[in-house]
Amino acid sequence: MVKKYSEAQIAAAWDWFVSKYEARGYKSLNQFANLTGFQKSSLSRYFHLEREIPSGTIIRLCTELKVSPEELLKTIGALDWPAKPKRNRG
Repeated sequence: MVKKYSEAQIAAAWDWFVSKYEARGYKSLNQFANLTGFQKSSLSRYFHLEREIPSGTIIRLCTELKVSPEELLKTIGALDWPAKPKRNRG
């Protein structure tokens, strides 16, 4: 479950994302999504902090945006996400 974020946190995450894809030469979210194979709606939800980014998607996003996983995770507040409880297999 994604925690509640302030409007400032949401705006900062979105602005960060836009600045990163524009720095890579993409002119719009639509162009970034089309040329990289990501779903535009998913990207919007990730960077409006409405949905957690699946672990399998993080490296792909980092590669396309030319950022480290740590930078991406800090931007979306994921480093604050609680760890999933471990199952007792006893």
